Amino acid sequence: MKKGLVLGAMLVASVFLFTGAALASEISTSGTIEFKVTGTSQEDQASGLFGAGDVLVDYSVTLTSGSWEANITPEFDLAGDDLTWANAYIKLTADMMSLSMKPLGGERLQIWDVRGNSDTKIRLPSDPGIDLGVPIDPLSLTLAVTNRAVDDEAKFNFGVGATYALDPITVEAIFATSDVEAADFYGSYYGAKVTYAADPLTIEGQFGTFSPEAAALGEGSGYFGKFAYAMGEGLGTFTVKYTAADENLNRTTEEWSKIVGEYSHPVTDAVTFKLELTNITPGTGDDSYTNYAGIISVSV
Repeated sequence: MKKGLVLGAMLVASVFLFTGAALASEISTSGTIEFKVTGTSQEDQASGLFGAGDVLVDYSVTLTSGSWEANITPEFDLAGDDLTWANAYIKLTADMMSLSMKPLGGERLQIWDVRGNSDTKIRLPSDPGIDLGVPIDPLSLTLAVTNRAVDDEAKFNFGVGATYALDPITVEAIFATSDVEAADFYGSYYGAKVTYAADPLTIEGQFGTFSPEAAALGEGSGYFGKFAYAMGEGLGTFTVKYTAADENLNRTTEEWSKIVGEYSHPVTDAVTFKLELTNITPGTGDDSYTNYAGIISVSV
């Protein structure tokens, strides 16, 4: 409850924070409230159980003034009573580059959907840092630098990403390395992503690999594929996704994979209803099982 009050206070404070510049600036807000009911076919687990307090609130406040942009995006998960920062930055955009400072950390260069079974993406440690963007149409480059105090020394993490977009195909590549031994992904990683998007089809393929510095871990890799078909205005979208990663990427299982089937239907302009079925192979010798969910998302 206290954290809920903190969230409200932060949102109110953000309005006052930007009020002084409002006459010369533009303020935009957006957000999503997601309500979710889940169930499972897993043995010894309750099937069809309503998720108590399974509500996620994600709200963004952005101020722009000329070439400057500032953003705060708090995220509140009622299920765990957790308040986190999905994003917070100040950004300067010039003719040939953009420079962002993220004093609270947040999402960093990462291998997109290739992940371990804890659903934690391989990414540059989300410590405070800076991002440098260089758009050269149709190519764009991003350099991210973060660091962390380890004893009396500053340890740095570096990442570089490149995107080449030529409609309807987009190709992305990424490389990053972390020098912080306590980071989740201490070592280096790289990945590649190809997307084909032309109505009504979207097809995506990804590959990523992680090379740990820790002697006890071996190199791991993973794959991700997605096929989405939009059935026409007001009829919704059907999506199939497949993820697989080996034991060194998952860390907790010998093998792991999952297939997700998803139907998304727009109820109104601001409300979307989604049905989701996920078949999971745990890789521990146990049988595969299915999770299912009904999700209502409200955009504000």
